[in-house]
Amino acid sequence: MKIVRVFICFAIIILINSCAVNKAEKYLKQGKTVQENFKETFPFEIKNGFIIVQAKIKDEDYDFILDTGSSNVISKKFAESLNLEIIGRENIYDVYNKSQLKEYCRIDTIQIGGIEFVETIGAILDFNSVPTWSSMNISGFIGSNLMQHAIWDIDFKKGQITITDDELKLNLPKQTIENKLFVGYAGIPSIACKINNERVWNFTVDLGFNGGIVIPFSEFEKQIEDGKITEFKKSITNGVIGIYGAEDLSRQSYKGIINEIEFGNSALGEEKVYSEKYLEHLFGLDFFKNYRTVINWDDKKIKLIESQE
Repeated sequence: MKIVRVFICFAIIILINSCAVNKAEKYLKQGKTVQENFKETFPFEIKNGFIIVQAKIKDEDYDFILDTGSSNVISKKFAESLNLEIIGRENIYDVYNKSQLKEYCRIDTIQIGGIEFVETIGAILDFNSVPTWSSMNISGFIGSNLMQHAIWDIDFKKGQITITDDELKLNLPKQTIENKLFVGYAGIPSIACKINNERVWNFTVDLGFNGGIVIPFSEFEKQIEDGKITEFKKSITNGVIGIYGAEDLSRQSYKGIINEIEFGNSALGEEKVYSEKYLEHLFGLDFFKNYRTVINWDDKKIKLIESQE
């Protein structure tokens, strides 16, 4: 499992006081689509393990990473070039608890696949601090605070995304792998799963993470002690990247195969998993790319359709 150690959970925007939290939370709930009764399909590509989509802002097309694990993020250079309106400033922390005062801006209209999303906000960050981002020539991240205003059907086999406001338009098969969504701050979704029929954990649905299934470090070690993970490899990982640059930090990590994960109405067997300190428990792109994935914020459900060879 190849994992680029870029922690983008910072984009949830951890704020410094309750007043600021209330203000930012109000902004992150804003947004809507101009169109009603819509269904649009458009292509995407996978680059460096990330979903890249084109979005139109002020009549120009730009590349963005699609990321359910964060709110919208705009590069500082891009925000300055478009003279985007600054509506606030807050402290944002990275994985090492380093903070910097960052601005966030209003994006009046952003068009994706012909559908106009209006009145959403994004944090402004300097992408030069993260080489992975600066080398990809992206303008930012499309996050869950925007995505929550539509239903997203991501077909990895066909390389296309369909967005709609009515799931019935998707003609989904009757039999799907289905799980309940818990919608948190900034619209970021998570799911409850059981590991080897024992404990229930909430996992972030994080399409902006290019690894697979990550389980809590302490839980991984407990499962090893209980003999529930017998095929695993322990190693030392170095150089996690935070949003303000790399840290020279060594810590233990594990790769392994677990017998079973209960994913809503289905039991998934013999799944590859990863565990490392500083990483939250989540399901990443390396897992979802094996399925056609439908995320419905209104109905609070995620549905997986197994890809047919």
